Amino acid sequence: MRDVAFEAEDIIDTFMYYKLRRQQGQPGCNGFMKRFVFIFDELINRHKVHVDVQGIKTRLQELSQTREVYGISNIGETIGTTSQPRSQNVIPILPQLRDDIDMVGFDDEKKKIVLELVDISNVNRSVISIVGMGGLGKTTLAKSVYNDLEVKRSFNIFAWVIISQQYTIHEILKEISSEISVTPSADTIQGFAVAISEKLQKGKYLIVLDDVWQEDAWTELQKVFPNINNGSRVIITTRFENVINIADPTTKLHKLHYLNEKDSWELFLRKVFPRQDIETCCSTDLVEYAHQLVQRCGGLPLALVVLGGLVSTKPQTQDAWHKVVDSMKGQFVEGGKRCLDILALSYNDLPYYLKSCFLYFGCFKEDAKIPTEKIIRLWSAEGFLPTKNGTTTEEIGFDCLEKLAQRCLIQFTKAEYDDSAKYCRIHDLLRDVCIRETKENRYFEICKNNDTVDHVTMSNAARRLVVYNKIDILNYSNSMLRGLFYGVKEFDNRLAFNALKGQLGRFKLLRVLCLYTTGISEIPSEIKSLIQLRYLEFADVNLKEVPSWIGHLRNLQTFILSCRNLEKISDSLWTIGNLRHVNLPSLLLRASRPPPPNMGNNVPKNLQTLEGINAGSWIGNALPKLTNLCELSINEVFNDHADALSSLLQKLGRLASLRIFGDEIPSDNIITAFSNQHYLKKLTLGGSLNLKQLPHNDVFPQQLVELHLEHSKLEQDPMATLEKLPCLKCLQLWHYSYRGKQMICSATGFPQLLYLEIVNLYELEEWKIEEKAMPCLKSLEINLCRRLKMIPEGLKNVPLDQLHFIYMHKEFMNRMKENTGEDWYKIQHVPNISIINL
Repeated sequence: MRDVAFEAEDIIDTFMYYKLRRQQGQPGCNGFMKRFVFIFDELINRHKVHVDVQGIKTRLQELSQTREVYGISNIGETIGTTSQPRSQNVIPILPQLRDDIDMVGFDDEKKKIVLELVDISNVNRSVISIVGMGGLGKTTLAKSVYNDLEVKRSFNIFAWVIISQQYTIHEILKEISSEISVTPSADTIQGFAVAISEKLQKGKYLIVLDDVWQEDAWTELQKVFPNINNGSRVIITTRFENVINIADPTTKLHKLHYLNEKDSWELFLRKVFPRQDIETCCSTDLVEYAHQLVQRCGGLPLALVVLGGLVSTKPQTQDAWHKVVDSMKGQFVEGGKRCLDILALSYNDLPYYLKSCFLYFGCFKEDAKIPTEKIIRLWSAEGFLPTKNGTTTEEIGFDCLEKLAQRCLIQFTKAEYDDSAKYCRIHDLLRDVCIRETKENRYFEICKNNDTVDHVTMSNAARRLVVYNKIDILNYSNSMLRGLFYGVKEFDNRLAFNALKGQLGRFKLLRVLCLYTTGISEIPSEIKSLIQLRYLEFADVNLKEVPSWIGHLRNLQTFILSCRNLEKISDSLWTIGNLRHVNLPSLLLRASRPPPPNMGNNVPKNLQTLEGINAGSWIGNALPKLTNLCELSINEVFNDHADALSSLLQKLGRLASLRIFGDEIPSDNIITAFSNQHYLKKLTLGGSLNLKQLPHNDVFPQQLVELHLEHSKLEQDPMATLEKLPCLKCLQLWHYSYRGKQMICSATGFPQLLYLEIVNLYELEEWKIEEKAMPCLKSLEINLCRRLKMIPEGLKNVPLDQLHFIYMHKEFMNRMKENTGEDWYKIQHVPNISIINL
């Protein structure tokens, strides 16, 4: 069925390719002749499509008949998508009956939960929520709490019920009745509900609902758990944060994380050497192999347990353990299949469009930090995202990421100051799940060199190809390829372009092309024929110009060009109506920049991101038409552009991020325009401002979250204005942004500031922080402020988590010395202090 779907997609895309090619004929007599000749090609192609479609219909008929012969249900007639029900012939081992479960690394979390359970000041029935991905130890932690002696003394009615993916309310109520020893008047939902509720009203109860997958389970079950103000509790373990929010949004959830290296080592050794002293059980000649195996598990308790169990069956010899290390990937996928099957439960429960989104993470290298905006743009280019009226593609993409994160299939690794996620990653074992799934569905293949392929056999049939390491020539025959990733973005993983030369033109249906390569002095002309491209990215290339034929890529949505010395951008780029994101960052601080773009009347009105271009007449001519812009970055802004830019900024109602660079920024006009920006959250001004002090804080957007000032050359203290911005969470004052000697943060100033950087304020000598200023500040960096005499007295009252001193003078650093420095008492409360000296 999948193969037929692929073929149908190929037929349609091929037909559209030839239709688009015909529409792009040249003007004039020659163009007319070519279009006339193409008529015959189109007739041939139409006939071929007709034949192919008839073939598809025939195969569908055969599949339908086969389904009836074998009794295969229609999609939707069974619960879930590809999930398999629990075996009805196996009695599960209930957690409270297991004595062999090791809990490592969750002692502090256990203490917190126990305190919440036995808190006599909270008489309401409350819910304790434990959330985390499969294999993190939710059930183990809950079991340890459930059997704690202090907990046992605090309650007199107990029940442990496993919910899981497939459940019925009737069966769950029946299990609870058995646990608390009640007999209903009738074998019905109502009969069980009445009996349970009456019993629970007679005592202080603790109910554990383990492995809850859906909100509906709690919504129904809470009806039988009475709140009689006696301190009863319910513990829920789940993989999904949305279940927690439904259960009790007022309760602080306990979100489990991966184990650190020390705890991982302990858990692994407990499984390899049961009932032995972990300090002495592993012989010195096996320690290095053990560390490699532990590192492979990435802190996932379930993986450590499964792999530890596998190693425990091997002889305790270097040869035996060396073989496990060498064959670990294959062994772990096969021998540790139980672990991957458990990890795959969350994947199997996904709707089909989210499965495609999740599998895409397998195209990235292990432990890759993936920008969220990039993965969303790739999904959009591939056509994975569903459409919803009144919702942008980006909003739908972020919704998909949040759903995957709720199911603990991915992690957000760095939160923006506006609480949105900037990066995401996938655990190595979940990446293995991705790769295992692609074996069957031809989703992608990973080619590592000429001879080997990572986890998959080179079938030349996958829809996407990822090339990490050096190859002599790309020998891939599948012309129906939809995505090609060549190289890795890290600088030490660039691949030479020679292996692709003359090959790209074969992939007519390519939608995504990422080239992280060297040896390119111009954009390969063979890309010109890839008119289905939606996403085109070059990283760290040495191109001089963007050619005029770029306009042939009519479907292009995202164009990213990280370049060293770009000198010319063809005007045809701006004629692509589908264009949404253009990023043209320069890799060198003083690199030559192309002249300002010449946008005509046919500007890409869907453009949302425009970064890395110079100011020019287009600001007055084209910028008013780019009403969908959300991110804008302009270089070389001068006084000549002030009036046009300030006037038009007020009309860009969706602008969320603005970066302006120039030797001298006409701040009088431009900053005044900010007052009408109601969505602007990020602002960067890089250049000298033609005023001595910042205007009143009302001129700045009140919802501003992140502000970066550089080379501003202000003479009056900017803190007087900035500290009154109510939403500001990140402030960076860089390189002569302020040239005064004194800086004061007033009482109650910066009410939400989390992150502050002070870099190269060369004239700064004294900094005062008044009481209750910066009450939320978590991270402070003081860098290259060579005349600053000492840190402020008020810093001792700021609840910092991190403090960084970089390239400060010797006398200043002597005052910071632990226990002996004159200013040590001001910073001794900070848990993480780092010092980098010249």
